[in-house]
Amino acid sequence: MALPQYEWIATDLRSQIVRGELAPGDTLPAEGALAEQWGVARSTVKQALGLLRNEGLVESRQGVGTWVRERLPLARTAGERYDCALRTGRVYPAGEQADILAADVVEAPDHVAAGLGLQPRALVVRRHRVTNEDARPVATSWSFFHAAVADLAPRLLEKERIHQGTTRYLEQRTFRRPKSARDMWTSRLATAEERALLDLQDPSAVTEVRHITYDANGVPLAYEVGVTPAGRWARTEEYPLGR
Repeated sequence: MALPQYEWIATDLRSQIVRGELAPGDTLPAEGALAEQWGVARSTVKQALGLLRNEGLVESRQGVGTWVRERLPLARTAGERYDCALRTGRVYPAGEQADILAADVVEAPDHVAAGLGLQPRALVVRRHRVTNEDARPVATSWSFFHAAVADLAPRLLEKERIHQGTTRYLEQRTFRRPKSARDMWTSRLATAEERALLDLQDPSAVTEVRHITYDANGVPLAYEVGVTPAGRWARTEEYPLGR
């Protein structure tokens, strides 16, 4: 199936940003110029730029134009990746991809069993991955699910990337939509395994986040443990102060 025109435009601009041809702070061509270049309506260009804004690659301001955002080293949570999958159809933004190291059934560690509401040592589906940004490892994570969902979502047990993300895939297969989530953060020293996976020196600090996703009935859908090197920023939204 051919891509819509706006996706071709977004893909071309995204590639220029990832390759560094458009650097942070650079202004993109005006909407009219892009429309003329691609032979499309300005509304199509607006769709392409909206897609890049959703991916966090560009910013726009009326009367100023659209420019490439500064790319902070981000520590992305599982919840943010799910939101990215809803907006773009893909769990990873431009420049990132994951290598799947394991997809199997194991006994749940105690904290995983507790988080998923299971008995100690219950069987769970585990997926382990390393996320790379511009070919460098920037995170490693483990996702856990009730073992019973493997019958409905068999790709969870395949060592292949699920481009829409595991939570979105699980939703599509089980019709259980994520409704809420809880994150718990801590900082600690990296284990020997994590140092090897993330190419870190000994000792090195890392941030660990444990993310639990719940459905509309408050039943846990998924449990993820993500580990990122120190120095990566967590994205937060603006919020009001005072009452």
